[in-house]
Amino acid sequence: MADRPSGSLGLAVLAVTWVSAGLATVMIAARFYVCLRILRKVSVGDYVILLTLLLGIGNSIFLTISYSWGLGTHIEFLTEVHIMYTVKWVYLCELFAIMCPGFGRISYAFLLLKITPPSMTRRRFLWAIISIQFAVDIGTVAISFAQCRPVEGFWNRNMEASCWPPYVQQHVGFFQGSVCSAVDLILALFPTSLFWNLNMEWKQKASLSVIMGLGIFAMVASIIKTVHLRAVTVTDDLTYAMAELAIWWTLEAYLVLFAASIPTLRPVFRAKKPGSQRWVTGGRENSSFHLLERARASSKNNSSGLDPFYGYTVLTEISRDDSNRATDTTYPHATHARNGRIKLDGEDVIRPEDRLAVE
Repeated sequence: MADRPSGSLGLAVLAVTWVSAGLATVMIAARFYVCLRILRKVSVGDYVILLTLLLGIGNSIFLTISYSWGLGTHIEFLTEVHIMYTVKWVYLCELFAIMCPGFGRISYAFLLLKITPPSMTRRRFLWAIISIQFAVDIGTVAISFAQCRPVEGFWNRNMEASCWPPYVQQHVGFFQGSVCSAVDLILALFPTSLFWNLNMEWKQKASLSVIMGLGIFAMVASIIKTVHLRAVTVTDDLTYAMAELAIWWTLEAYLVLFAASIPTLRPVFRAKKPGSQRWVTGGRENSSFHLLERARASSKNNSSGLDPFYGYTVLTEISRDDSNRATDTTYPHATHARNGRIKLDGEDVIRPEDRLAVE
């Protein structure tokens, strides 16, 4: 479609979807750099977030095709053919619109499983969240593609087709949107219960709460998207209403992806200062390999049950100064000297993880 009247939302749809896709690509690349070069381990959650990105790019491609036919333009300016193909590509895009944020939430739940102590209640709760999210998303996709027989009847009104009443899809969309919003809220608040009782200042706890609770923004986008679902089923200006809905489901998807990835980008990038816990990724004595080995070694004496793979990127406050060291659980009666060594009854103590960090 060459000429578009003023007031079209098409360019806004393209801007939101492709700018978000670009930012997400950079973020996922950084995440895998951390996994492969620093932590030297890729988890299930990392592969799931990569799938989330691919689904997000698929969403961008399908919305771009729909835009070429008239997405975002008021319906009175479009021909019947343009309306048909605009609706077709938005309809086919529902697979990406539903599964992309769904897998993003599942990836974030896997991240929380990595840092959750071995409490069966909490871990079963997270697995229940994963199962519910996946089941609801799959069910919604199945219902969406089953509402018309043949499926072409959804966008081609000139062919004979048997379709469910519009309110069926509306109610299903409301249910799925409500579940997604609830999951966003739960996953945003869940980490606070993990580290709020840790031995660190309240400012650090608040900082971690914010970093781990970014899913709140995805919840807001999910709520707004759910509200816009009704407009699509009752309006006559379908091609314009679909553009509004597409903007919000795209924002929802990428906000979930960002919320699930930002906490993984906290491994040590600051130079170590004498007597502090600051590390850099480069260098021999403070290399990422040694950092991971120290984390693995210390996990043997770690009563919290936290997985060291994410312990140094999420829960361990790696930039704390000397005045705010976490209590040493291996030597509870030891004191920390200004040079960073642990002293027990006036004598230096060398821990197993310290030996691992020396070449």
